[in-house]
Amino acid sequence: MAWAAAALIFGGAPHLFAVVSWVPLLVLGVAGWRIAAAAWGWRLPSLWLRVPITVIAFLAVVMTYHSISGVEAGSALLLVMGGMKLLETRTERDRILVVFISLFLLFAVFLREQAIWSVAWLAGGCLGIAAALVQTVRQGPLLPLPGAALVAGRLLLQGLPLAAVLFVLFPRIPGPFWAMPDPQATGRTGLAEEIQPGDISALGLSDEVAFRVRFEGAVPATGALYWRGPVLERFDGRGWSALPGPRRVQGVAPPAAVGGPEYGYQLVLEPQGKRWLLALETPLQWSAPRAVLSPAMQLLSAEPFGERLSYHGRSVTSGSVATPATPQLLAANLRLPPGRNPRTLALAQQLRSVASDDRDYLRRALDRFRDGEYYYSLTPPRLGLQAVDDFLFESRSGFCEHYASALAVLARAAGIPARVVAGYQGGERNPFGDYWIVRQANAHAWVEAWIDGAWQRIDPTAAVAPERIENGIQDTMVRSGVASGRLWRSNRLVNRMVLSWDAANAAWDRWVLAFGPETQDDLLLALGFEVPRTMQLAVLAGLGSSACLLLLGFALRRRGRRPRDRMARLYERFCRRLAACLRPPAPGETAQHYAAAVAAARPDLAAEVQAMTELYLRLRYGGGIDPEGEREFSRRLRGFRPGRA
Repeated sequence: MAWAAAALIFGGAPHLFAVVSWVPLLVLGVAGWRIAAAAWGWRLPSLWLRVPITVIAFLAVVMTYHSISGVEAGSALLLVMGGMKLLETRTERDRILVVFISLFLLFAVFLREQAIWSVAWLAGGCLGIAAALVQTVRQGPLLPLPGAALVAGRLLLQGLPLAAVLFVLFPRIPGPFWAMPDPQATGRTGLAEEIQPGDISALGLSDEVAFRVRFEGAVPATGALYWRGPVLERFDGRGWSALPGPRRVQGVAPPAAVGGPEYGYQLVLEPQGKRWLLALETPLQWSAPRAVLSPAMQLLSAEPFGERLSYHGRSVTSGSVATPATPQLLAANLRLPPGRNPRTLALAQQLRSVASDDRDYLRRALDRFRDGEYYYSLTPPRLGLQAVDDFLFESRSGFCEHYASALAVLARAAGIPARVVAGYQGGERNPFGDYWIVRQANAHAWVEAWIDGAWQRIDPTAAVAPERIENGIQDTMVRSGVASGRLWRSNRLVNRMVLSWDAANAAWDRWVLAFGPETQDDLLLALGFEVPRTMQLAVLAGLGSSACLLLLGFALRRRGRRPRDRMARLYERFCRRLAACLRPPAPGETAQHYAAAVAAARPDLAAEVQAMTELYLRLRYGGGIDPEGEREFSRRLRGFRPGRA
């Protein structure tokens, strides 16, 4: 009972701090009482008492969580029901059920915590609960703790090949396996579908990972790594937001012919609770489930996702996309709120009067940023109601969203449709895993203007701080002294350790947490298999499992035939010589009984047979190794030639 209760506590320990306090207190109290009852022979509660207690515990969980589903409520209910099961553990079957409940509790931890360090707890929990199972089903006395752990470890190792085969070959469904709806996913930090001055600069010091990407072949230059996110087309005089649209966006086909290099990649996006996905510049192909391309060239999922998402993509980085644009859409990208930012509108008219065309006008606006006394700053000053006027004519200091907003307003004021695109720019290459890490600090905003029948990317940050685009935000922070106090940024050794740990986590995410149909197909292709269908995968999984079980059975059968030691072989030879003149030992007859039977039938052999039998028993079961005694037995056996009576 102590082992069964310990299994329940060990499997439920990771949940103890995630559920309300009365649940662990109840389980620990019941487990302690049940062990004491087993030790002192107390009577277990009757059915009339157990049923009301169980119903009350169930209702308490429902009243606490207002549900019995979800990670927290489900874990609390499983803990409580495991504790209630302890109150009726009378037979071996009852104890085995408690152990199995403990296994469910242990694996439910993956629904809450999926970091790579959880593997250590999972392995230790499996070993402890398997040891409890070994002790629970024993008919004889309990094994010592090291012996139970050894048997449990051997059982787990024997099952490991079967688990690996099923993990690789079992047909997968789209999306991550270890996923539950996360009601707090919408509260995650990161880019939003609305940008106010200072929003992106607030992310500039965040080391939180936004996504990781692994390129399939050539890698674009850092200056071409524009990861497209929300497209913001409505301006209220201060901030930008997405245009309201239908709940289900009618997807458009990707551009058929786009100039510029194409790149393939696999992107693992961290949970963000939003509908929009990220893609490199202009997406041409994508494998994200239930995702469509909006008319603004933005990848949108059918539902917000609150778990890690992995998908393949193929994009072009031309900086120009010729997509159909309706008059209504172009008109929406020309609207400016009346009475807001009048000085900016006057500047636009002044620049327009001397510009030869739209391109020349935008070039003059960028020259103003480049040649004027404007500064790129991670800590820009606060702006008032006339935000663009305050930035252009007063503070002259801002982050990427300040420059993108100002350029988009200047373009619209001159009759050029323009919009702000939010996303990420650049990334940090991890040499230990050959992939790129894009953090929240890489958040960026740029402008798209409608020129010559296409949306042209224009990044005003490149005019003010070109090193930010070409070298990345990390280099800019180090040069400006913002990151000098960060040990992991400034210390080379610590930075390498951080990147090594991130590479391990990325491999864990890719091959375990995000091991879906695409990763499974890639692995099978690498192993030389063609991409199989679901039925073929099921057949492969069945054949692989059968092969593992057959090999394990064969290995255990051979192991059951333990090699006999030298004394056993010598004694067999001794018995064969006696069988030639009398009879062989009967099945189950001990060596002492056989010697007594031989002595009764052949008194002439009694002394020699008794002496050799005693020597054999001493050498075989006396403990220790006695080479001299073995040589003595072998010498006597050579001279033992009994004849028939």
